[in-house]
Amino acid sequence: MRAFIGIALPDAVRSSLKCLQDLLRASGADVKWVEPDHLHVTLKFLDEITDDQRRMVEAMLGRVAELERAFTLELGHAGAFPSIDAPRVLWVGLENGKERVVRIAQAIKREGQTIGLRPEERPFTAHVTLGRVRTPRNRAALTQRLQELVWSPPEAWRVSSLTLYESVLSSAGPRYSVLADIPLQAH
Repeated sequence: MRAFIGIALPDAVRSSLKCLQDLLRASGADVKWVEPDHLHVTLKFLDEITDDQRRMVEAMLGRVAELERAFTLELGHAGAFPSIDAPRVLWVGLENGKERVVRIAQAIKREGQTIGLRPEERPFTAHVTLGRVRTPRNRAALTQRLQELVWSPPEAWRVSSLTLYESVLSSAGPRYSVLADIPLQAH
């Protein structure tokens, strides 16, 4: 199964991000938008794993989660990789709580190596992916929208678990399902 570890977003946050996608969509750029119910913070992409590896990942997440308390997280501003002038991936960064997300991602990377998960080659960047630019069509209009964007992030929310997702690819796009929710410490 194809899997990844992430932080789920509440409905109100996903709804706000959908409004942001709509503002950017008006540029007419050729973007493959992430479905609103698929929006999340990715902590680690696992690629293909077996059932045995899934059990090891769940146990590893349990070890990471028992060292972390639930926390408040808040979205920041929109941006693009590699840059706003040459957007390929559209995203929203994290603000308050970001350092906790980075610490958890580092713990997952460390603990993951002990169970044979290969480390990411790129440094971890805490964000929510909104969409991926497919072609140069209307890219300049998209850049202008990003530069002039007026959008207020939603209210902060409580992160109380880490989620292991399965991603099933199809011609209609990926479909995510929750394999496990691992609770963080309550207090």
